[in-house]
Amino acid sequence: MARGRSGTVGIGFLAVWLVFWAAAILTALWYMGDAALRGEPGAVVFLLVWLGGAGFGLWNGARRLVRLMMEGEAPPKPIRDHTWEDGIDPPPPR
Repeated sequence: MARGRSGTVGIGFLAVWLVFWAAAILTALWYMGDAALRGEPGAVVFLLVWLGGAGFGLWNGARRLVRLMMEGEAPPKPIRDHTWEDGIDPPPPR
């Protein structure tokens, strides 16, 4: 399947975003080490929680990037027929 321009732009944006996100994680690690050396347990705990969430986000972003590069964007799911249960008469058949 050929990738369109929007797919290529999306892959590029996600790759750049992941680089910046990884840099933010490294910066937080640096500040966490500084806070630990200065004896500030509140800052260390906060940064540990933030790093946990940021690591999860980085992991999900990397998985999405791989999926976009390998498979492309998934087409939308088809709308299925369903039974009307809202008290209104169903539309007439076509």
